[in-house]
Amino acid sequence: MTSLKTRRHFPASDSALSYNRIRTTKTVLHMFMLGNLLSPSGALGATENMIEKTIPVPVISARELLVMLDAKESVILFDTRTEEEYEKSHIEEAVHVEPNTPTEAFIERYADTIRNTKLVFYCSVGQRSSEFLNRVQQKCLDAGAIACYNLRGGIFRWYNEGHPVVDSRGATDDIHGYNPLWGMMVEKRRK
Repeated sequence: MTSLKTRRHFPASDSALSYNRIRTTKTVLHMFMLGNLLSPSGALGATENMIEKTIPVPVISARELLVMLDAKESVILFDTRTEEEYEKSHIEEAVHVEPNTPTEAFIERYADTIRNTKLVFYCSVGQRSSEFLNRVQQKCLDAGAIACYNLRGGIFRWYNEGHPVVDSRGATDDIHGYNPLWGMMVEKRRK
């Protein structure tokens, strides 16, 4: 019989992704507890590294994405944040998809659209989009997608590198911070 002291307890969902999300969040929290030792870019970089270690999906940098978009490659951007976050701002032409959308519902909705196309998923920092991509990647490839990527650092990295974001009225400098802790990773732009 296993004693309670030696048994490993996982979150109620008992999924590795939930466990990794908790572990990643705790790590980020500890980084911020270090005070001013890390800049917003440093904290975001550390977060990106943790996400890539815990959820191994293909990644693309903001610069690589920009090259693909400038070359007019066939790319669809999927914003996997909440509707509120998306409406605050998003990358131009991104398609909003709720982060908890079931795999089959996503494929049913986009199967014809994703054929012969590269797919790039993003959220605030890459956590939710990595989890989403991890769930849908094989089905997307089976439906004919050329490749699937997670945008490294999400919209925060995109924005911090000076790339544009839009809302329903056009270009904006507003970014939804997800929560106060994660929002500290967004660098303020000079006016």
